[in-house]
Amino acid sequence: MTQYETEGVRESLDVISVGFGPAGIALACALEDDAEDNGRKPFQRVRFFEKGRDSTWHGAFLLAGTDINHHVFRDLVTPRNPRSRFSFAMYLKEMGRLYKFGLLGRPASRVEWSDYIAWVAAQLQDYVAYDEGVLDVLPVAEKGILKGVDVVTAKGTYRTKRLVLSHGSLPRIPNAFSPHLGGRVFHTSQYLKNIHLGGGPIAQRWLVLGSGQSAGEAVTHLLGAAPTTQVHSVHRGVGFKVGQLGQFPNMAFLPEHVDYFHDLEPGRRNRVFEEIRSTNYAGIDVDESQSLYSFMYEGEVTGHRRLNLHAWSEVTSVEKVGDAYSVVLRDSNTGVETVLYVDGIVLGTGYEQLAVPPLLTLLQPWLVRDEDGTLAVDRHYRVALQHSEGVQILANGTSEKTHGISDAQSFSMVALRAQHLTDALLATQPRQRAPVVTMPSYTRPARVEARP
Repeated sequence: MTQYETEGVRESLDVISVGFGPAGIALACALEDDAEDNGRKPFQRVRFFEKGRDSTWHGAFLLAGTDINHHVFRDLVTPRNPRSRFSFAMYLKEMGRLYKFGLLGRPASRVEWSDYIAWVAAQLQDYVAYDEGVLDVLPVAEKGILKGVDVVTAKGTYRTKRLVLSHGSLPRIPNAFSPHLGGRVFHTSQYLKNIHLGGGPIAQRWLVLGSGQSAGEAVTHLLGAAPTTQVHSVHRGVGFKVGQLGQFPNMAFLPEHVDYFHDLEPGRRNRVFEEIRSTNYAGIDVDESQSLYSFMYEGEVTGHRRLNLHAWSEVTSVEKVGDAYSVVLRDSNTGVETVLYVDGIVLGTGYEQLAVPPLLTLLQPWLVRDEDGTLAVDRHYRVALQHSEGVQILANGTSEKTHGISDAQSFSMVALRAQHLTDALLATQPRQRAPVVTMPSYTRPARVEARP
């Protein structure tokens, strides 16, 4: 047995993907489309390991009346292959709602979008092992050379030379709240699982931390859950801001911007990201901003204030007091402290991508880092490795710091990224070496001057 090698390997697989959310499903669609186009599967032994029982999209935060914030053409396949049978248009056609959807005049609801993703996933059951999350990734090395990896799940260990990280971002949990997670302290990713804890009536006093869309939707839902609920909405800045909806800032989600962003050195990437982060982070919709402000204003008019805004506030401590929580806020400008007593805490604090995904901890001797400490990932989403032989690790929605905001909780590049990944995987085939294809950039048409 070689150094680091594990015992009890269940089977060897051509490709293993960690996760079967939208990013993983989009990759499976690309592999299936390739198989249909060429009359044979590009890889015979492919397995997507998914810790959930199904591929429900944001199942714990599918609130009524909410919709997606991107165009339906940015689905799992259309930017890559508009003729794919896995498109949202094909979903509508099969459901008999193609014409009716056209009359909506608004984006798809989150409930319908989640149903679309489940519809696609149901057609790709052969690719996925549900309820089998990946627990660890172990190196298979010989004399310091990485020869493969062993992927450990609760049901077995699987060996591969091609590993795809499709598990997405992690919920961001501020340190003050970490010891109290569970019960009535939870992230919005667990919202509907915890909001009615114990099956009884909803708790009366809530604190919601955050200024983004999920925080705003949690505030709205809590205020509407019962006529007596009170919500403290806590913000590091001035309060809720409207997300940047302008066409020009949102050009950051175009494919050619990924090329531009990836070519920058890490320090400049960070500055560009901060400039455009309001297109996808820490902002709410115009109608939600109007609704929340109106609700707060009417509370002042009637004297029945149920929504309390705490701007410029930092949470300095959280303590459990009986069945409630004591939360200390400090004004970041004046230093004045306020103590709140609440029954529940919702963390609308978004998601984060760590410099090195925790699953790759034991592979660190073979991982190449950029100067800022993050993984070096090339334009085609291949993680750079050193002292390795025939091993390929691909980042599928886990490379925000190298590929920009369209790689962070966004559908913008899901389909096109799946093509990059498929091409990169095919390039490792010994008998069928498919070149990695660079996506064409948009070229502005030549300007034609009017003649006098």
